[in-house]
Amino acid sequence: MSEIGQLPSIVTAIGALGTASFGLVDASKVVAFGPIGINHIGFTGINRTVVSLIPDGGTNALPRKNVIDTLKANWFNGTDLSSQKAIAKSLIKLNLSPENAEAVANVTGVDPAILLQATKDMAAGRSLVSPQSDVYARFDLILTAMLDEVYQRADNYYRNWTRTIAASVAVLLALIAGCALNQQHLLQTPIRLWQSVLVGLLATPLAPIAKDLSSALAMAVNAMQKVKK
Repeated sequence: MSEIGQLPSIVTAIGALGTASFGLVDASKVVAFGPIGINHIGFTGINRTVVSLIPDGGTNALPRKNVIDTLKANWFNGTDLSSQKAIAKSLIKLNLSPENAEAVANVTGVDPAILLQATKDMAAGRSLVSPQSDVYARFDLILTAMLDEVYQRADNYYRNWTRTIAASVAVLLALIAGCALNQQHLLQTPIRLWQSVLVGLLATPLAPIAKDLSSALAMAVNAMQKVKK
């Protein structure tokens, strides 16, 4: 029963390793690795979609490079996802002009001729007629859906990759600790080697729930001890 009683502390320790690994991955964001840094994970898809929605030729607002830099800064800083999508949508619509309306219409699947006329009328300050309003509203909905999809996918991609990297860091730390405790190379003791690998692999999944799980285990052990008595 004494070994079972150690389970809560073991879970807590493994969870702490996972938390530390996540912390190291998060801290690595301040280190510049060029286009392969942690911050860049997931942004490639956003960049590709936004570039397709801001073709060359627009004259209404920021150049495309400045738009990408703005969105990249928001992504790197971890701005709320809803705010990032709203900013991207506003900048794309701001860049919509008679010069690039047909290209944008082809990307979003709306009628190019009607969207072109709608942008001309808006630029001239004229009210949109019913067909133009319908096409522009459809363009707005499709743009919202495209940005929602690409940002959600990018966020999921980022989370999965950071978890994977954190798990790798946890395994490496567990192996280093195993070597230090055994005072010999882990390859000479396969059981200890696999123990270290297992601890490292469990660390990141346990990190968010370690406190609750250890408390539940402690209560379960306490209950079983009382039942046994």
